[in-house]
Amino acid sequence: MTEPQGTIQLPPQLSTIAPEVDAMYYAIYWISVAFAVAIFVAMGIFLYQYRRQPGRKAKPTGHNTFLEVFWTFTPLLLLLWLFVEGFEGYVKMSVAPEDSVEIRVRGMQWNWEFEHQGGVIDDLNRMKVPVDTPVKLVMSSSDVLHSFFVPGFRVKRDVVPGMYTSLWFEATTPTPFTSETECQSDNDCGSGYHCGQPREIPNGMNADELLMGGAPPEGAPEGTREVRYCSVSVFCTEYCGAPEGITLSAFSEGGYNSNHATMMADLRVLPVEGYDRFLEVGPPPPPECAGAEDVNVCWGQSIYQGSGCIGCHGNDGVRQQPAPNWVGLWGAVRPFTDGSERVADENYIRQSVLQPQSQIVAGYAAVNMPVYRFSDRQLDAVIAYIRSLTPDE
Repeated sequence: MTEPQGTIQLPPQLSTIAPEVDAMYYAIYWISVAFAVAIFVAMGIFLYQYRRQPGRKAKPTGHNTFLEVFWTFTPLLLLLWLFVEGFEGYVKMSVAPEDSVEIRVRGMQWNWEFEHQGGVIDDLNRMKVPVDTPVKLVMSSSDVLHSFFVPGFRVKRDVVPGMYTSLWFEATTPTPFTSETECQSDNDCGSGYHCGQPREIPNGMNADELLMGGAPPEGAPEGTREVRYCSVSVFCTEYCGAPEGITLSAFSEGGYNSNHATMMADLRVLPVEGYDRFLEVGPPPPPECAGAEDVNVCWGQSIYQGSGCIGCHGNDGVRQQPAPNWVGLWGAVRPFTDGSERVADENYIRQSVLQPQSQIVAGYAAVNMPVYRFSDRQLDAVIAYIRSLTPDE
């Protein structure tokens, strides 16, 4: 497959709408160049033709109806054509096809979260889409104004607090993620791509196999390795300033997602079968759990430590504030503020995570737990971890 090529001014075209956007851009660009050249040439001729000369008295140039009509209506017709072409392009970019795959996008300081069909939550700041398939993004912000921008796709839309905005695109080129495309810096990836954020991959696997829910082959060495892959660049273009020292080179040193200037995400375009497999199995467990005795318990502990649960819920059997301790929670009877009670089983924990205000435990009425969005596999892992914290009788 021939790698998409960019131009001096624009990155490679990686979506179906990109050629039309580029054609419109270059039409406006070359019309502007032509008018600028014509105006400057005319200025030069007039400066020379009507320069001040000894013994020659200046006279009014007179009136030319044809020229006045020409320079009035010619730009008007051009503007009318640009308006029609631009409006058609805007409508096409705004109205997603009916068969689009829908993905929820949430912007927050300073990260992107992606939720796929079936409630599958992608890894933070990592987005997967199928190739040759219309994808509609329904976007919202949990705090301030953000802006979702993918230069290679030629799409950009503000992500506004308190409302939904949307855009759509259809990626035309699968993004390679095999070991042959590992990178060390953005210079290794070419225009339109960046060297993605570091991630751990089990030994004996490549990123393609991991993304499609594979497992290390038998006999593979234990442990993991850190790799980075070229990805399509996703930016937040609501620039709010960067702290001193955050530069482009800092991205390669782990400076991602510390402020608006570095609020980036890695977008991967998968084959359709690979994306369907991802939806089926959800994000894989963390690599460090590959050799664990119980992968779900290990995964649940990783979620507990990495998703903010640890900030309120203790796992030592002692600390009960600001939220209930998880030790001994499984199978216990939970009294609620409305006087009812319920045994803490799988359904109780699932509802507590997805709808935390629907069943408030007595003594914790002042606690306002946020809604957490996990895939079914991730919820299973959290439940397994909580269950493992209950002492055997």
